[in-house]
Amino acid sequence: MQASFELTPKQAEYIRNATHRWNVACGAVRSGKSYCQISYCIPARLMERKGLRGLRVILGATRANIERNILQPMRDLYGDSIASGINSQNIAKIMGEKVYCIGADNVRQVAKIRGSEIAYVAIDEATDINPEVFEMLKSRLSLPWSCCDATTNPSSPNHWFKEFLESAERGVDIYCQNYTIYDNPFLSKEYVRNLEAEYNGVWYDRYILGKWTLAEGLIYPEFQNAMYEGDLPKPAEKYSISLDYGTSNPFAGLLWERHEGVWYAVDELYYSGRDEGNQKTDDEYLEMLEEFVKPIKQYIGKTTAMMYITSEEVSNQIPVIIDPSAASFIALLRKSDLFKPIKANNDVLNGLRDTNTAMQRGLIKFHSRLCNWRKEVQSYTWDNKRTDDYPIQVNDHLMDAMRYHVNHYRLARNPSEYSPIYN
Repeated sequence: MQASFELTPKQAEYIRNATHRWNVACGAVRSGKSYCQISYCIPARLMERKGLRGLRVILGATRANIERNILQPMRDLYGDSIASGINSQNIAKIMGEKVYCIGADNVRQVAKIRGSEIAYVAIDEATDINPEVFEMLKSRLSLPWSCCDATTNPSSPNHWFKEFLESAERGVDIYCQNYTIYDNPFLSKEYVRNLEAEYNGVWYDRYILGKWTLAEGLIYPEFQNAMYEGDLPKPAEKYSISLDYGTSNPFAGLLWERHEGVWYAVDELYYSGRDEGNQKTDDEYLEMLEEFVKPIKQYIGKTTAMMYITSEEVSNQIPVIIDPSAASFIALLRKSDLFKPIKANNDVLNGLRDTNTAMQRGLIKFHSRLCNWRKEVQSYTWDNKRTDDYPIQVNDHLMDAMRYHVNHYRLARNPSEYSPIYN
């Protein structure tokens, strides 16, 4: 294993002090906490336990997250031979050791560790782990040499993992180190300034300052800075629709155009069967959608930058990113020559954060004439009656459509975000 890397003072402090049963690095994005885990902790713990009894485990929200956040960065640092891919039995070989890689966002994953003795576990983004999986894990670290290294960004102060960390006050053997973004001296000042400008509210407190902060107030407090006026040139680089399907609830969509790398919501479609006293059929909704795109129909297939069309959208059809639960309407759209239905990624919390970031970065803009979008966004708030982060689900249909668009095109996710030095 040959690699040259330099640790920050904070990372060196973690390595010196992380000698407990539970060792947790918690705090801001890009602060270096994950780099410490993949560069030192996982390889060192595996070698220390070589030949000792017990399973070696990596827990992440999903197997894909483990591959992206841990295994691939390890290969980037130490070479491809350091870690294999994850096979069908959920096993990867790291430094020749069998390591079970388990996506632990779902309680069904409990069965994969039930009844096992675990010598070492590394956890990626602990706040995303299902709490029942974590409770089972506690009883599995039963050997004298058992220990855990975990990294996470902070969440709500009411989060179950925050409560677990506070159990150190009752004598639980926990070492927790807190990071701010300023603990990573390898980040350029310009990069840090950009992140400071891009995050606001709860996201600033958590992802810049590393605080466990309650989400409250407006979800998009600076939405007005994302609005524009005037007309855009035709044709655009690309066209797209994001759609939240409803029958008694509103049928709500946004028409998007991409110009010079920025997505503009140029029009909105909004129909509430409850308010209108007339519930439409899927066929009637399809007619509404066809009427909705008439102003751009002549430009479809004449976009100025075909490079922005993904493999699933290579056609003269308009992609419609739609709530995956709208099975009947998706089936109808598949019969259309004009539309290409794409099931939306309905990840709420990450979608809210990424939509906020996309607004801050100027990657999405909204025309001032979108009156229903304006009504929703200026009253779109966190639900402070819940212990987790979630919006109040009232008058949020265009908010959902906006999030589907950001999630699908991964607008706030740059490749550099997965570089280990930044995590």
